[in-house]
Amino acid sequence: MSTNTQADPQELLAQQAALARFGEFALRCDDLGDILHEACRLVGEALGTDLAKVVELQPDGLTLLVREGVGWQPGVVGEVRTDMAHGPEGLALRTGQAVVSPDLTREDRFEIPNFVREHGSQAAVCVVIMGVDGTPPYGVLQVDSRRGEAFGPADISFLQTYANMLASAVGRLRASAELRRKAEDNERLLRELQHRVKNNLQVMVAMLDLQSRQLRAPESKAAMRGVARRVEALRLLHDKLHLSGEVDQIDLGEYLAQLSAGLLGFHEGGAARIQLVLEVQHGLIASPDQAAPLGLAVNEFITNSLKHAFGNGPGRVGLRLEAESTQRAKLSLWDNGHGLPLPRKTGGSGMRMIDSFGRQLGSAVHWTSDNSGTRLEMTIRLRSG
Repeated sequence: MSTNTQADPQELLAQQAALARFGEFALRCDDLGDILHEACRLVGEALGTDLAKVVELQPDGLTLLVREGVGWQPGVVGEVRTDMAHGPEGLALRTGQAVVSPDLTREDRFEIPNFVREHGSQAAVCVVIMGVDGTPPYGVLQVDSRRGEAFGPADISFLQTYANMLASAVGRLRASAELRRKAEDNERLLRELQHRVKNNLQVMVAMLDLQSRQLRAPESKAAMRGVARRVEALRLLHDKLHLSGEVDQIDLGEYLAQLSAGLLGFHEGGAARIQLVLEVQHGLIASPDQAAPLGLAVNEFITNSLKHAFGNGPGRVGLRLEAESTQRAKLSLWDNGHGLPLPRKTGGSGMRMIDSFGRQLGSAVHWTSDNSGTRLEMTIRLRSG
């Protein structure tokens, strides 16, 4: 701290070093309290005083809080509040200018807060920490000294530079906090929407099932239950997303295994004579946009197998999901039934839907069939990251 117009070169070097250290710290730290505390510590060291603080302007625009500081007794930092109309901090904020007081005992521009007197402060300088992008000032950076010495122009310039760096750090952290808040709000709203979709789909499944029971024509009843199965596949997907707390990813193995097991319950008598063989690798993550068509494809294959592959006899239906690499997984579906009708083009709407789902996923669907059963294979790109 120098009272001369020409600052001591060693003092200037110390101040520049403090600015450099603080700039590096502020860039890698995401905790505002830590940044403010380090600012007080470094600025106190650079100016050779042992009292420094950051005073934060509260949302009411009238109250000031000692947010961080060094050299103060317990009960000051984070607790002491003052009024904008009193003290050097309020004067600085009202005028937008630095306030320098070389002798607080002779000061008549403002009242000296009691806690400042109690700490033996004789001189003080404070500069405004401006807001960014037109926002109100954040507060004031103030350095006090127990020695009655003036702060020179170089000290004030140093403090103002420091305060400007603080303003940038505060602005960055506030912007980051606002982005996080908006992201959390969007995620919460999406989760609520997902929950409503799940509930609506559940109602639709129940209504379709009830309607199918009232139908007399076997073709109409089968068609209605087919629609119900497809809606159920989507309902289960949203149920999994909701229960996991995730809105944009799902464990494919867990989803497809539960979906496959549930399909036997839709097929009258299927659970008693059809064995389901599941070989799924868990931890393979996909997006809902990938899982939905994949679940519908599994639904169509297993449903067709249950309806057409075994007649009234027993049989086995299998699903295997395994990773081929860190970015791709292979899905295999099979049954040991009578095989597909040949040529393939005579296949029904279920097969055509599966091919369509494969195109939607960007994956070719490979069919093989003979008198020992039918097999389908497709490769899925996993969600990266």
